[in-house]
Amino acid sequence: METQGKKPSLLWATLSLVLPVAMILYGTLVVGVRPPVLPLLGAVALASFMAMKTGYTWEDLQDGMFEALGRIQIAIAILAMVGMIIAAWLASGTIPAIIYWGLKLIAPEHFLLSAMVLCSVASVATGTSFGTMGTIGVALLGVGQALDYPVYMTVGAIVSGAYLGDKMSPVSDSTNITASVCEVPLFSHVMSMLWTTIPAFIVAGVAYTFLGSSVAAQQSASLESLNAILSGLEANFSLGPVAFIPPVLMIVLAYRRYPVLPVMLVCLLAAMVIAVAEGVPFNKLATMLTSGYVSKTGIADLDPLLSRGGLMSIMPTVLLLCSGMAFGGILERSRVLEVLLEAILKGAKSALRLVASALAAAYLINFGTGSQMLAVIVPGRAFLDSFKNADISPLVLSRTCEDAGTIGCPLVPWSVHAFYIAGVLGVSAYDFVPYAFFNWFVPIFSLICAVTGFGIWRMDGSPVRRAAKNKA
Repeated sequence: METQGKKPSLLWATLSLVLPVAMILYGTLVVGVRPPVLPLLGAVALASFMAMKTGYTWEDLQDGMFEALGRIQIAIAILAMVGMIIAAWLASGTIPAIIYWGLKLIAPEHFLLSAMVLCSVASVATGTSFGTMGTIGVALLGVGQALDYPVYMTVGAIVSGAYLGDKMSPVSDSTNITASVCEVPLFSHVMSMLWTTIPAFIVAGVAYTFLGSSVAAQQSASLESLNAILSGLEANFSLGPVAFIPPVLMIVLAYRRYPVLPVMLVCLLAAMVIAVAEGVPFNKLATMLTSGYVSKTGIADLDPLLSRGGLMSIMPTVLLLCSGMAFGGILERSRVLEVLLEAILKGAKSALRLVASALAAAYLINFGTGSQMLAVIVPGRAFLDSFKNADISPLVLSRTCEDAGTIGCPLVPWSVHAFYIAGVLGVSAYDFVPYAFFNWFVPIFSLICAVTGFGIWRMDGSPVRRAAKNKA
């Protein structure tokens, strides 16, 4: 559809992004509006006004918002399913069983490292960060709370592990889409990402080890409190192998590349069957799926850990998602992001400039739209010819798009992924982002590769670093 507006100048495009974002940050960090629905709506209004000043009509902008909102239909459906799954997995004993065995088997000082590793294994197997955080992540959050870890640290470790699989798994949507957009073979793309992912994962693991040891040395969770939680779990739930059927089903079905929603439905139904078999009346189970599971063990340290989930719990997150995507839709329709992307790409010819520009472009799209998929698709399309013209392999581009686009999305407080995390794990991006170490380290290693030439290849597959040595 043609619009009546024109392409804004670079200055106006910059102001059209910076001023609404400043409004969001001011409302959230200074005024303290949480959840930040009103700051987001204010940003939508300001971005709309600035777009109209360049000739766009309200109808144009409205179409842009509706188009952006259409992209989160699957995310909303997944959120609704996860809300019900959390309640069902609590009723069936699945989440209590994971918490119980987590407290039994994980040393307190190694908890953050264990949380990252467990979530990375689950996400690589399933290819979904959302599914990992909404299931294994919720259980690990309970383990962390029982061990007296600050929730924002625990969520940071969960996010780090969950997004490793989102980036690396051959069954992940983002991995397959990025390989397709950048015109590279899927497994070559995965192998290319190892250059930045493995070092970042190791460094993040070291950071979580030191942080965990520091917290464990000061933690106040007493042995008496932990024993009370363990006893309460033993007395109120069946913690045997049957409780682990839903997560095992999720991993197996996802690995066999069944679509995410049918997989979640199967996991939900399995948990419901187990709950009913354990004596939960069906009418009470239906209420739990709607309003959430309410724990009534009578143990003060345990009941808050287990009272969560339900369809209604995700409604505030849906409102935030809609507000954030409306903001991104206006920036897209008014061509603000297009102008900024062109400015970033201008003059980029060396490997370092190209990689740095692709990283910046992916973060820009994340900041402007809050959409992970756009953050890998748009730079992938926009930079492909530039990489080829500079004789740099598209494998470097595909890796870079994921290093910032896939990994960077949860770091943006008004992104789809940050709102999902806040809705499912209950922690705002402003709180967990400093502790999502893996997500920070990956783009750093991406730049290190570009500077040193390691992991950078020519179009014919020859390493850039070897070519530079030969010239020397």
